[in-house]
Amino acid sequence: MNVSSPYLRFFFLALVTALSGAMMPGPMLAAVISQTALQGWRACAGILLGHAILELGILGLMAFGFQRALARRGTRAAIGLIGGAALLWMGADMLRCAGGISLELAVQEAKYISLPMLVLLGAMVSIANPYFTGWWATIGAGQVAQLAPRTFREYTAFYIGHEGGDIVWYGFIAAAVITGRNWLSDEIYRMMIYFFGVVLLALGLLFLVISVRLLRYFQLSKVLEEL
Repeated sequence: MNVSSPYLRFFFLALVTALSGAMMPGPMLAAVISQTALQGWRACAGILLGHAILELGILGLMAFGFQRALARRGTRAAIGLIGGAALLWMGADMLRCAGGISLELAVQEAKYISLPMLVLLGAMVSIANPYFTGWWATIGAGQVAQLAPRTFREYTAFYIGHEGGDIVWYGFIAAAVITGRNWLSDEIYRMMIYFFGVVLLALGLLFLVISVRLLRYFQLSKVLEEL
């Protein structure tokens, strides 16, 4: 697979945006920290599996629902504008909140739960998080619109990249919890948030530029058709 392969583009764009989104504190981060402190790696794996199953269903619905829409440049441009704006908002929010973010979450009240319940927990904490649904309705949809995947392999590359971002971050968090978290200070965490906030701002601008170009091309095509 060469560097210009669309599969690599799908994979890395999905990886970076998923990793950035996963890093922001939320119910899933709290669940991973609390249960990993009690059960170790199996807890992290179970929660991530539930989260991944839920997202597989969402991407599947998007693949079927977007099949015709992605053939229209105007639709892709409109969705891309929304996704780009959401990326800008997300990046700016990461930069705004980075200074006060901490990994010090209470874990002493967590209760041991079975593996099937961990999988269910992974899906439930995602559904219950408005940020999760908002992300897929804007940024996730915008990514799919910009990349315009057409084959099963392209959708698979996107899905693997997206889940890879979650695995990298939450695996990192699980390792920090299991080893005592001495090497992951709040200062390092905040620096990572700042870095990925800037990355998302850059991606958001890129999305907007591409969408505006698509929209102009679409409008020009409509004018030419009327001549």
